[in-house]
Amino acid sequence: MKKIYVYLCLSLFILSCKEEKKKDHTEIHFTEGSFEDILARGKQEEKLIFIDCYTSWCAPCKWMEKNVFVKKSVYDFYNESFINYKIDMEKGEGPELARRYQVNSFPTYLFLNGDGELVHLAKSKMEADKFINEGKKAMDPEQAFGTLTRKYLDNEMNNEQMARYAIQLNKLRDPRAGDVRDKLLKKVDSAWLKSEYGWKLTESFVYDDQSELFHFMDSHKEYFMDRFGKDAVYEVYQRALQRKLYQSSKENNAEQFFEQLDSLKTLTSNPRDIAILHCQFYLNNVDEEKFISTSDDYLKNHLQDDEETIAFIARSAYNYRKENPKILNQAAHLIEIAYEMAPDNYGIVSTYAQILGHAGQKEKALAAARKAVKIADTISSKIKKLAEKNLKEIQESN
Repeated sequence: MKKIYVYLCLSLFILSCKEEKKKDHTEIHFTEGSFEDILARGKQEEKLIFIDCYTSWCAPCKWMEKNVFVKKSVYDFYNESFINYKIDMEKGEGPELARRYQVNSFPTYLFLNGDGELVHLAKSKMEADKFINEGKKAMDPEQAFGTLTRKYLDNEMNNEQMARYAIQLNKLRDPRAGDVRDKLLKKVDSAWLKSEYGWKLTESFVYDDQSELFHFMDSHKEYFMDRFGKDAVYEVYQRALQRKLYQSSKENNAEQFFEQLDSLKTLTSNPRDIAILHCQFYLNNVDEEKFISTSDDYLKNHLQDDEETIAFIARSAYNYRKENPKILNQAAHLIEIAYEMAPDNYGIVSTYAQILGHAGQKEKALAAARKAVKIADTISSKIKKLAEKNLKEIQESN
């Protein structure tokens, strides 16, 4: 009888292990325990530790959990390569770890060694392939952020490593990025600027037509297009041109604006940016009739399947000129169409409620605002609070 009991216990243990293993292989398996426990395990197993730094209200954190952590390519790689750990940065050990590793935006992904030293760092939501690539960077001393930081401080970097470091800092919106870039530019020659890493630096840092990198690219435009592709080069030109367009629009310089807009049309076939900039020009300069006719034209001929851009234009009209009756009515018209196209999109539903509430359509606005609260409940507590605030404002309006 005793042997049977032992056998049954052993069988149940093996079965539970199999179930746990099966569970581990349908998502990233996050180990439980204290931070010190995790470090000890990392040291014992000689593995890096991946930490998902999140908060309960972080919508991108929830998106990653639902859309990326559950992909086979992701959990296979992370479960095999790292000891995975997640922590709410507002509870328990979270606040102290946030101070220790200077975590101030979410999600943040830390990659540590068993001594708790930062090996690599990544931020924001991203698609599966990019998320896997961040893990691969952590395992590559030539690309890992922490390693690059130590090499930079010790003046042990070559030009390619300094370029990688500057690009990663820029990606993380770290204010040190510009200093590292400028230090690198003092060291390199034109041949290096034409190299793969020179181009990567240009792609990362050019946002206007005033920088040294832009002028160099512009002077060697044909070379860069031949080597790195016309689309990649045009994308950099497009960013610089869009900066100028916003400035011309703000200054109500119509002649310059429309010359630049025509130039933008040669760089991209995507109507989204063109439509937004074109409509914004008339909002900035309060030309009601032009705004209405222009937004109607884009709606009819270019944005038939793009509810997000339609809603964006409606939201801009509301934010900039909600006290103008004609523009407000056009905003209501645009958001009605976007709402019909995507009645379960939180951003569109909440904007629909806001605009219709201001336009005097209170019953429709209240129904949409209540719907927005229900949708927000599935996203995050922070978004739900915003939705509830919007509902309360509509309820209390005249």
